Amino acid sequence: MKSKKLKIYGILIGGILLAGTAMGCGDKTARENQGAYRQIGINNLQEGKYEDAVEAFQKALDESLATIGEEELDICYYKAEAQYLAGDTEGALSTYTALIDYDEKNADAYYLRGSLYLLEGQSENAFSDYTSAVENDNTNYDLYIQVYSDLKDAGYADQAKEYLTEAVQVSGKEAEDYTMRGKAYALLGEYDKAAEQLDKALELESNDAILYRAQVYEAVGDAQKAQSMYEDYVKTNKDNPAALGSLGGMLLEKGKYDEALHYIQTALAADDVENEQTLRKNEILAYEYKGDFASAKEKMASYVEDYPEDETALREYQFLQTR
Repeated sequence: MKSKKLKIYGILIGGILLAGTAMGCGDKTARENQGAYRQIGINNLQEGKYEDAVEAFQKALDESLATIGEEELDICYYKAEAQYLAGDTEGALSTYTALIDYDEKNADAYYLRGSLYLLEGQSENAFSDYTSAVENDNTNYDLYIQVYSDLKDAGYADQAKEYLTEAVQVSGKEAEDYTMRGKAYALLGEYDKAAEQLDKALELESNDAILYRAQVYEAVGDAQKAQSMYEDYVKTNKDNPAALGSLGGMLLEKGKYDEALHYIQTALAADDVENEQTLRKNEILAYEYKGDFASAKEKMASYVEDYPEDETALREYQFLQTR
């Protein structure tokens, strides 16, 4: 988004009132201060000091000099995240609302506010914001799929499916178009259509299509082809936990325990691990199958502490204590 000079007095964004005056010679100092406060806010956010982060981001916004551009919008997003994590849900919603009031076509703000409404159990507001988000960014496959995932996880399977149905209608003949339509079809369980789209993406040399094609092969029970494609994918994508974990699980089933452990543990060490519980269970199984009961017991002790509701694991832990 290009920077926008405010043309009227009194526009509210991110919790500050910006006046329609320019500061001239103070611009450089204000920008330096803004950058410093922004970084302090990010550091506090990463350290879990959420209230301090909110304060720092607000100070950064106070240095805006009556101009809203990409930097100010970025700070507002950070501020809203910090507000929510600090327990100030209403404040976060207000910040997203200010972003929307400033730019009524801001799909990101609609999506984020919708997600927050969903977490708060305000489903009708969430549905409305998700609709606005995709209306204002109707060729963004990632947005459709993320909304689907949010709604599905919240128990709204029927509403979630509608977004995948819309996603596969997005036109386009680039590699990414075929890849993302294939992914959407796979999530819908329409594996033949998914394979058709992904094979076209592979012809156009889409790297991501390798991963999704492997997942489709796995879903239809062709483990051999799935493993081969996972292996091809991780050669150049060694930090993708989904691919690493799937390959590790397949190797575990084939009795290749050392190889399985390598991929499972590499997946666990990656950022943004979505299926950590499954990976940790497979790690324990690999140690058990290897006969390394001491390592299995150590890993299981940590696992049952983090997942006490897993009664099967608790029984397995009691068994390991006897080994």
